[in-house]
Formats: sequence, structure tokens, C-alpha cells
Amino acid sequence: MELPGLILDTFLVFFGLGLILGCLGVVLLANPIYSAFSLGLVFVCISLFDILWNSHFVATAQLLI
Repeated sequence: MELPGLILDTFLVFFGLGLILGCLGVVLLANPIYSAFSLGLVFVCISLFDILWNSHFVATAQLLI
């Protein structure tokens, strides 16, 4: 799936912010349940990056494992 440049850049910024906020949530949240949810957000954002880079198998394996 080839996306136009502006849309691709918008998705990259959006997923990058989700990744950074998720990483900060893993480290800074005191409740382990919320920290685990933040880790799940990080995994989903990484998989979405893989989908944008047309590596669908890696994204699927990331989510399944």
C-alpha cells in the first residue's frame, strides 16, 4: 500500500507520538496494570509502523507474539 507523502508523514507523526507516550507510560506509571497497557500501546504502534513500511508479516508476528 503506497500512501501519498503528506498522509504517510501524518501517520508517522501520529504513531511516533503514540510510541513515545507509551514508552513514557511504561516507565513513569506506578500502577503495573496501566504500565502493561502502555506496553501494549507500544507494541501496537510498532506493528503499525511495520504495516506502513509494507512488512505485513513482521507486523502480524509482532502482534501475535
